Amino acid sequence: MEQQYYEPPRAEAAGKAPVPEKRVYSPLQRWLLAFTLVLGAIVAFSWFGEGSMFQTVRDFAPAYAAFWAVYAVAFCLANPKRARRPASLFLLSAAALLFLRYAVYAQAETSLLNLAVIPLILMLHAVDCAFDAPACREGQYITLYLRGWFVAPFACIGRFFGALGSLFPRGKGNTRGRAVRLGLLCALPVAILVAALLIQADAVMAYYLSRFLNGLSLGSILPRLLGMLLVAMLFYSFLYAMTWQRPAVLDAPYRKAFDPAGVLAALGLLLAVYAVFAAFQFTYLTGLAGLPAELTYSEYAVRGFQELCAVAAINFIAFGICHAYTKESPAPRPALLALLGATALLLLSALYRLVLYIRAYGLTINRILPLWFMLFLLAALVFAAVKLYRPKLRLIRLLAGVLVAWYLCLSALNLDAIIAKSVLADAARKGGLTERNANFLRYELSEDARGVLLESPLREQIYYDVAPEGD
Repeated sequence: MEQQYYEPPRAEAAGKAPVPEKRVYSPLQRWLLAFTLVLGAIVAFSWFGEGSMFQTVRDFAPAYAAFWAVYAVAFCLANPKRARRPASLFLLSAAALLFLRYAVYAQAETSLLNLAVIPLILMLHAVDCAFDAPACREGQYITLYLRGWFVAPFACIGRFFGALGSLFPRGKGNTRGRAVRLGLLCALPVAILVAALLIQADAVMAYYLSRFLNGLSLGSILPRLLGMLLVAMLFYSFLYAMTWQRPAVLDAPYRKAFDPAGVLAALGLLLAVYAVFAAFQFTYLTGLAGLPAELTYSEYAVRGFQELCAVAAINFIAFGICHAYTKESPAPRPALLALLGATALLLLSALYRLVLYIRAYGLTINRILPLWFMLFLLAALVFAAVKLYRPKLRLIRLLAGVLVAWYLCLSALNLDAIIAKSVLADAARKGGLTERNANFLRYELSEDARGVLLESPLREQIYYDVAPEGD
């Protein structure tokens, strides 16, 4: 959306200082004040109000959903055309489905994780609506996304007070506004007097008002009002910066500064290191050579998982930098493709280690999430390889959409039921449940797994201290 405020031209008279420019705010920019004040009120009086000690994340979900729903309406009103694009509608729908999950599943870890994932998705939505970077310079999406978090909420705080001041215009042409304010000022003491008399005349109204005033503490209301104002300022600044004060998006391709020969040398060294690593992995994971006596396969499966993922992330960054800044030449393409292949080898090694660990100990949420993420990274490698041959592919936007869709697939699953089936299947192979696994199934899984546990032949081992019905 284009800028909706109007700035009159400077008027300069001979021998006089120039007249300061006056910013005029549109009705929409004024209406956004109401939305941001509602956001502040939800945070100050619902999230942190008296009696708002939510017992679980699911108890907190309605208030959290109300907050982000008001924000989404405000943002879509400010950007009506771009908010109707398919990508933007998909991201909004993804956030709504994650809220719906709270009504379906009670799995604790993912419920807590969604509290962070939902605003991350909504920031993707805001950046997608506000900016359209070309494929030759799509790395801007990363900086624009970070700008949305760390710059936009603070860059236009002054506009909040400007829009607030525009509700009370001054000047010779505002006689009607002055008359309205004067009328309200004169009527206020009369209204207070009449209200007091009516309250005295109605016992029910007086009762409820006295209860309200007894629960009202000036020491608690002032911090909440300040918090409400702070939230309103930050969100108004964000909405204004992402709608009417957006930075320009560069269209020119990145400057090709790297010589292909230097890139080939650097990639060759990396690939040599990965070749040695691959030889060790093939030897130990295929059983051609046994592990050292001090190391079990479960320890081998766990050790180095985070390091392998870190190396994979470094390879993605190296791929992006080399692809964007290397001078045009077909020579680096096979080396970059080999780098992606080496990254796939690292991920497959980490994936196989994780499978070994799951076979030994069964599924938990801390094993499902890495498994899910590694499968996404393998898909990302495929799209990165396509980017080598399709330069116009917007890889970053595509990967962001795939990541959100893949997370929705994860959220659609009854994870605690899957974990329960995995542990029960492992117990069936071993001839029974250990007390530790029985307590895990009974106390650490949510009610989502209860149906699986009650239908299991091992039910009596799980509920070992519960008398059967009829006793």
